[in-house]
This record gives sequence, structure tokens and C-alpha cells, in this order.
Amino acid sequence: MPDSDQWPDEPDEPDPESRWGDPERDLVSVPEVDVPGEGENIAVDGDLAKFFWVTVIYANVAVAGVSVGAMLVAFRGQWIWGGVAVAVGLFALFRTYDLYGTYREQVAGDDPESDAEVAGDDPESDAEAADSDEHNG
Repeated sequence: MPDSDQWPDEPDEPDPESRWGDPERDLVSVPEVDVPGEGENIAVDGDLAKFFWVTVIYANVAVAGVSVGAMLVAFRGQWIWGGVAVAVGLFALFRTYDLYGTYREQVAGDDPESDAEVAGDDPESDAEAADSDEHNG
């Protein structure tokens, strides 16, 4: 194999990164933003943390169970295993919804029915208004 000193007319290998220059000097500097509370230890209520993490776990089980179960049925034809996985996923989805309702009632102190009344969303009065509109119009 010949040495490069033996071939003085041979061009140097091109440097593909030379066309970009010095990115640390050439790029635009991005300004920093001061976010209040960033990096500080924020105290979170223990009940809120418990409900959050349990709900996250149930939601993940729900998504995995329903999707894996549907794929087992669709791609492999395994109705029993797929059905069990979908059932577990739907149960976890129900528990997620139930935990959210429990959190709103017990910890947050919100009552979903009182929220509907405050917003003016009373289903009975809406039905009565619709009936009166039908009779009047």
C-alpha cells in the first residue's frame, strides 16, 4: 500500500463538516426565560399524589389491556386471551373514572352536580325548555 508521501499530487480528503462553519459561534443565541417556581421544592398534598399515581397506573393498564386485547383478537384470532385483556382494560378504565369522581368528591371538594347547576346545565330544565319550544314553535 503506497504512502501518501509517495503521491504528492493526491488531493486531501474533503471535510464534509467544513461547509457548516463553527456552529457555536454562528448560531443565534436563545434568550433564557425566568420561570417562577422552577427548581424549587413544591409541596404536593399526599391525597392528590396518591390519587394521581393510582389513576396513572389504572389508565396505563386500561390503554394496554384494550389495545393488546384488540390486537390479539384481530391479528391472531385469540378470542379468549384478547377478550380477557379487553375486559381487564375496560375494568381499569372504569376504575380510573371512578377514582376521578372519588377525588373530586372527597379531596377537591367539588360536586359534579353542583358544577352543572352553577353553569346553568340542568338537564331537566333543558328538557322542559325543549318541550315548550316544540309546542310553541
